[in-house]
Amino acid sequence: MCVRYRTVLIAQLILLLSGCSLPLFPGTPRPGSPETAPGVSSGGTREQPVDGGTLYLSMFSAPRGVFNPILMEDGYDASIVGLVFAGLLTRDERLDLVCDLCESFTVSPDHREYTFRLRRDVTWHDGHPFTARDVVFTFQTILHPDYPGVLTGEYAALRGVERMLAQRAQVAAAQAAGRISPEEAAARRREGWQAWLEGDGRLAVRAVDDHTVVFTADAPHAPLLQNLAVPLLPAHRFAGFPAGELGEHPDTRCPVGTGPYRFVRYVPDQYVELERHEGYHRGRPRIERIIYRIANQDVAIGQLKAGELDYVPMKPSDVVLVEGDPNIGLFTRPDLGYQYMGLNHRNPLFADRRVRQAILLAIDRQAIVDHLLKGHGRLVESHLPYGHPYHDPEAVPPRRHDPAAAARLLAEAGWTERDAEGYLVRAGRPFRFTLLYPSGNAVRAATAPLIQADLKAVGIRVDLQMMEFATLADMVFRGRQADAWLMGWGVGLDPDPGPVFDPDSRWGGATGWRNERSAALLRTGARLLDPAERRPVYREWARLLAEELPVIFLYSQDQIEAVRLDRVRGLRPDARGALWNIWELWIPEERR
Repeated sequence: MCVRYRTVLIAQLILLLSGCSLPLFPGTPRPGSPETAPGVSSGGTREQPVDGGTLYLSMFSAPRGVFNPILMEDGYDASIVGLVFAGLLTRDERLDLVCDLCESFTVSPDHREYTFRLRRDVTWHDGHPFTARDVVFTFQTILHPDYPGVLTGEYAALRGVERMLAQRAQVAAAQAAGRISPEEAAARRREGWQAWLEGDGRLAVRAVDDHTVVFTADAPHAPLLQNLAVPLLPAHRFAGFPAGELGEHPDTRCPVGTGPYRFVRYVPDQYVELERHEGYHRGRPRIERIIYRIANQDVAIGQLKAGELDYVPMKPSDVVLVEGDPNIGLFTRPDLGYQYMGLNHRNPLFADRRVRQAILLAIDRQAIVDHLLKGHGRLVESHLPYGHPYHDPEAVPPRRHDPAAAARLLAEAGWTERDAEGYLVRAGRPFRFTLLYPSGNAVRAATAPLIQADLKAVGIRVDLQMMEFATLADMVFRGRQADAWLMGWGVGLDPDPGPVFDPDSRWGGATGWRNERSAALLRTGARLLDPAERRPVYREWARLLAEELPVIFLYSQDQIEAVRLDRVRGLRPDARGALWNIWELWIPEERR
């Protein structure tokens, strides 16, 4: 059953974006916290798993309601999509790629052909069988010229796709220059698409039979296997619907997937309800229902302690509130993501690299880590944070708070005069901009005034403006009118950043930063397969980013998860987080 509310349609109009992060190291119970083991109660009594009950989880901000795996752009929607959908591949406890919807997969010796043999016991939540048609449909939709999402570039290595995308770029340039009309441009894109379907597209992704799919690439491309793990859409529900209008399809709001839980309803700003998928291919989930409540961090910690929530992502300052509670387990791991201050390079204030470097040096980032994160994090100097397999601490040593150096750089950039209030002025224009930041995340909210104070100390006036995350994302990634903003990126296990620094993508275009050397390094890194050959490339790229500062890199916060151990049994926390095996978890009858 899928219950719809009119207000969901309103929320649908709002764009959200945030990176999704993957954990790297096994989560470990904090000292002083009770460990949990499957089938053993906190009192040491062996228990048998039982069915039933409701699990109560929390998220800080409301999802946009785009529960479509190829359209979603924020971590809140992704939390729901991750329970409703599945892909060909998933990660094991070592974070290696392993089969999920496939029985096996092989990669040809030249790394140009990927063959997947699909599981035969998978059904969609509406009972329809999962087949190779769903796989082909999902990837062809992503490559369609009218597809409105951001994933197309991830598959440029597939046969003929790079040429097709180059043709689209030429068409876009001709349209922008006024040489062709929008109608003619659309017609040319569709001609290119049809030519690809009838040519290289036949080999790029093809169904050999109902349970075998083969992908073919033009050349080896290291991130491709990871990218093939994207959750899949049901072809029988979307086929025939215009690709450009996917966001309006009813199943984007009320999704049908193959994951452990099926979607029931979303009450905007309150909760998302899910119920178990009886035919889940990895085993029938034991917990019958999941309620994902939307609660800010201050409210959520109180509800956790009161037993009204079973799971809360913690902010570091709240750890002390639950440490020592025998009913609450804490699990900590480095995050493969980071927080940053985005800058709009179209604003002349940020055009000079020395100014961007001055801003970084003026902000006391270590104070944020020490006081707001309580030490549960690290400084970030480039895109690959501490904890990432390609993080290289020697590539960019940490840069410390240095307001004197910041002042010198600003002076070199021509900012030498000050107004009566002590703020910098150049050619009659004050150095003043607005910093946008989202509500819901307490650490981000507390970071904004610290940045404001630090930049004031070197003569930069910052006006702060807090808003809903959806509104902020819309301004940054649609309107591109923001001066500066606080957000975070998640980073995949492959070092290739995907669309994040692609200036022609919606995400990468938000800053307006373009750098040919960066593009060349990323092309080289993606072509190499041997990690030993790739590391020097990404080391140079990390140094380039640290020098150019397309964004102001701030910090990476450890992921801290709190779980009610008196209710949740079967936990096996590891690199994937505390609830990765959610379909195996169970709740004792006396604790429901």
